Amino acid sequence: MKILVISEVFYPENFLINDLVKEWKQQGFAVDIISQYPSYPESYVYPGYSNNGYRIEDWEGSKIYRFPFIEGYKTNVYKKIRNYLKYVQGATHIGKKIANNYDMIFVSQTGPLTVALPAIRLRKRFGVPVTIWTFDIWPDVVYMYGMPKNFFTKLVFEKFVNHIYKRCDNIIVSSSGFKDSIQKYVPNKTIHYAPNWLQPVDFAISELVLDDSKFNFTFTGNISMFQNMINVVKGFQKADLEDSILNIIGNGSAYDELKKFIDDNNLTKVHLFKRIPYNQIDDLLRHSDVFLLPLISNKEIEKTEPLKLQSYLSVGKPIFGVLNGTCKTIIEENKIGLCANPSDIEDIARGFKEIKLFALKNKEEVFNNSQKLKDTRFNKAKIIESINKVIRQK
Repeated sequence: MKILVISEVFYPENFLINDLVKEWKQQGFAVDIISQYPSYPESYVYPGYSNNGYRIEDWEGSKIYRFPFIEGYKTNVYKKIRNYLKYVQGATHIGKKIANNYDMIFVSQTGPLTVALPAIRLRKRFGVPVTIWTFDIWPDVVYMYGMPKNFFTKLVFEKFVNHIYKRCDNIIVSSSGFKDSIQKYVPNKTIHYAPNWLQPVDFAISELVLDDSKFNFTFTGNISMFQNMINVVKGFQKADLEDSILNIIGNGSAYDELKKFIDDNNLTKVHLFKRIPYNQIDDLLRHSDVFLLPLISNKEIEKTEPLKLQSYLSVGKPIFGVLNGTCKTIIEENKIGLCANPSDIEDIARGFKEIKLFALKNKEEVFNNSQKLKDTRFNKAKIIESINKVIRQK
């Protein structure tokens, strides 16, 4: 099978689609990619690339068809919207020249749903079937980022989302919680589930060293409004645990606000660090006692299954979920940790106290349950085979 991948992000940006393409190549698929020049997460072109014109590069035996993006989109809404439109224009332009040579167009939608528009246009032009793998639910995520939700915006977005999904031949979601959100647009289509898996990386010793004499609660990853870190820190402060440290490692739009809160309140037991290289995270987690998985209380974001869960499962230590929804269900049903209400500081404090005792008493059970979950629901080989079954249907 010859597959054309359409994705906003691709190697050297670190996303799951890279690993899927590698696996497809090993299985004998012919795969090429349309993507912009790499820019995530800072929104400026990577060293070694020039954000000008079109370029074809070879990667693992696949061709990557590159085109420019609008730099500085990270902090500028106007530039962000322009970049969405530029992607549609650039990917469609390239696709018109090459798409007729493929058996399947595969859309990896980790950001705006507009990434699927080129595929829909190419499907109409050439009759090539389209499969979409959805990691973000529109229009829910648009409203979460501040778009007013009124009659006009609801009408426009609902019509757009309906247009996309009705014209996709196959729909795959990364979270089981997404199914109902999409099913209303396509009541007669089967929504397939293919969650995140842990990508293999070259293990490296962490440059950041935790205090092994303390009980270490650790969070790693993006720090945005959605991670609800202020409430987590307030809960940890209220719990007032002896010989315990809360380590927060990452970066993001809410980093500065979080740092100010920690400094203003002189929280010496809360240690905030900048992001570390991805291949050092596993080592850092092995020196931790409990992992933090927080999300704000929001009925839409609660449908997600964060990729962070897989890195936590690989180490097999207790998870403290300060969240509701799909991920809470996974944690509690599989007995790999405890959860607290993300909007209730008292409950978060209670949870910190209980998870510390839970971790000391249930290390072996949590490790075994984590491995079982990793080998079943989040098993890479099984997930990819389920994707393959879907795309073979065309």
